[in-house]
Amino acid sequence: MKALLLKDFFSMKSQIKWVFFIVICVIGMTFFIRDGMILLAITLMFGTIQVTSIFAFDEMSGWDKYANTLPFRKSEIIKSKYILSLLLTVGILLLVCPFVVFSNYVSETFKLNELISIICLVVSLSIVLLSFIIPTFIKFGMQKARIVLFIVVFSFSYGMKFVLDLITVPSLPPIETIQRMSYVSPIFALILLVLSYIISVKFYEAKEF
Repeated sequence: MKALLLKDFFSMKSQIKWVFFIVICVIGMTFFIRDGMILLAITLMFGTIQVTSIFAFDEMSGWDKYANTLPFRKSEIIKSKYILSLLLTVGILLLVCPFVVFSNYVSETFKLNELISIICLVVSLSIVLLSFIIPTFIKFGMQKARIVLFIVVFSFSYGMKFVLDLITVPSLPPIETIQRMSYVSPIFALILLVLSYIISVKFYEAKEF
C-alpha cells in the first residue's frame, strides 16, 4: 500500500508547484474580497480534480497492466486511490482553514457556528464528488469519464434548479435544523465514499488488462 501511495505522489510531483501557486493566489485574493469560503471551496475542488490527473497518468502510461503483474490485490490498488484522495482533502483543509478562520475574523461575515457549518458542507461536497469521480474514471476511462461527468453535472445542476423552483420558502426546515444536519454531513459523505470504494473495486475487477 505504501508503495502504491508513493507512486501516486511521485506522479503528482510535477504538479505540486502549480497546486501551491494556485493556493497562494487564492489566499491573496481572499484578503481583497474578504471571503474565506471562496478559498476553501476553490482549493478543495481543485484538490478533488487533482485525483483525475492520477487516473490520466495511469491510463497514458499503461500503469494498470503493469500493476496487475505485481503482488498487489486489485482492491489494494483501488484503496490507494481513495486514501490518496482523503489525504489530499485533509491536507488542503489543514492548509487553508487557518486563512479561512482569519479572513472570517477580519470580515465578521459568519458567526462561529455558521462558519463550522459551511466548512462541514464544503468538505462533504468534496468527498461526495470524489465518491462519484473515482468509480466513473475506473468504469469508463479518462476520455469517456469526462463526457459522463459533464452530462451528470449538467443534468444535476438543472435538476436542482427545477427542484428548488418547486420548493417554497415556508417548506424549508429552520436554519438551526440545517446547521445541525451540516455538522454530521461529513459522516454521511464518508459512508458514501465507502460504498463508492466497494463499487470501484467491482468495476476494476471486471476490467480486462
